[in-house]
Amino acid sequence: MKECIYCRKVKEESGFSLEHIVPQFLGGSRVPNLLKTKQVCKICNNNLGLFVDASFEKSFLVYSYLTEQAYAFYDPDNPTALPLRCFGTTDLSPPHMVEGEICELWIGPLGEQIIWIRPDDKRLYWYSGGNPRTVKSKKTRAYFLFSDQSSKDLNLSWLSLKNAFEGRRVKKIICNEIDVAADKIGFDVSDDIDNDRIEYFLEKCTNRQERRNKFSLYSKYDLRFLAKLAIGVSFSLLGEDVLRNDYMDELNKALWHKEDDPLPNINGVTAFNEDNQHLKSLCGYKNATTIIVFPTHKGLVLNLNISQSANWVIKCAEIPNNNENIINNIGEGVCFILFKPIQKCITLSLPEFIEHKEGISLNHELSEIDNMVTKGNDYIKQLLSSDEKKLTNKDKIAPSRNLILLLHKPSLNSGKEGLLKFTFLADLESKRFF
Repeated sequence: MKECIYCRKVKEESGFSLEHIVPQFLGGSRVPNLLKTKQVCKICNNNLGLFVDASFEKSFLVYSYLTEQAYAFYDPDNPTALPLRCFGTTDLSPPHMVEGEICELWIGPLGEQIIWIRPDDKRLYWYSGGNPRTVKSKKTRAYFLFSDQSSKDLNLSWLSLKNAFEGRRVKKIICNEIDVAADKIGFDVSDDIDNDRIEYFLEKCTNRQERRNKFSLYSKYDLRFLAKLAIGVSFSLLGEDVLRNDYMDELNKALWHKEDDPLPNINGVTAFNEDNQHLKSLCGYKNATTIIVFPTHKGLVLNLNISQSANWVIKCAEIPNNNENIINNIGEGVCFILFKPIQKCITLSLPEFIEHKEGISLNHELSEIDNMVTKGNDYIKQLLSSDEKKLTNKDKIAPSRNLILLLHKPSLNSGKEGLLKFTFLADLESKRFF
């Protein structure tokens, strides 16, 4: 018999499965085995993945930042599909729409437009792409329109559109005229409904018309995820002794929080907190997800940073007296730098991470990765330059506007370890709650 660290229920060992404490959408498959456990029951593993991990991953801002990481690592010498960018619900009203459906706009790597008609989900309204279970079980339709820039790298365009909506029952229709049968290249043959919609989209989406899109945000999209991450990291690094105290009880309340529940008494700062802005640069790494964990006199602190664009701080646990795991697993602090697009995780001590960022002692692996990013970014910028080749298809599709997502990445010259610890302590002292 074992007790699940999340639901705290005692169950048969056969009811447990491998849990990636750092979820795989952040690159958790590559973290050290120390951050993987079989102390999570199958029910929590499945349900928390959908309602906690996905709530965070599919939130518009997080989804956008993670998508940009994939673009940064694109290698033109080894072309692969790039993920589509989600631009929310559109104001388009194509023919044959039924009640309960919405029109969602996605943009391909070279400005291609993809209009996905899918079921609306009032419960999980902030999920980019909707409820994962619903869109996997119900058949939907998506309409693809190439851009002027598509001709600059047709292979990239085809790969990305062909692989779009993988694992979902999506009928994929090309709106452009092409020289080969659609079903020969991974798309579907249009029917009468599709033909009516193609005519509509060619009229409404090919002359740089202005679109008014809507994005839905849920203010507590990160609460349960940060609590789950804090519980898992604390257990993995410090052992089961940290799971039974008043503060861990509050984290558990946060993990199972419902919208009308009172906020739990936990210490932390969300990504939307204005006082948290300088931590974006200080604690992150460009085009990476960074997790820093270290002990303070206030307890064990975790900092989560995505691409120096969003930053969260949370107190993980009270630290038991004479806990040897602090010295063995954490020391002065440990940093996990995750590059999901290239399936890499680099683990450094906190001093080593600061020394690399300050240029005092460069880490060879991180320097190599920086060079990879430069190559990918330069290639994408070149494709999107104004020197365009025109499509030869009958219907030339132009993007309705410049839809390349530009992320604000502040740069601050403050990377000293002492300042880092001071900043964390100041945030914890302020007792800001999620």
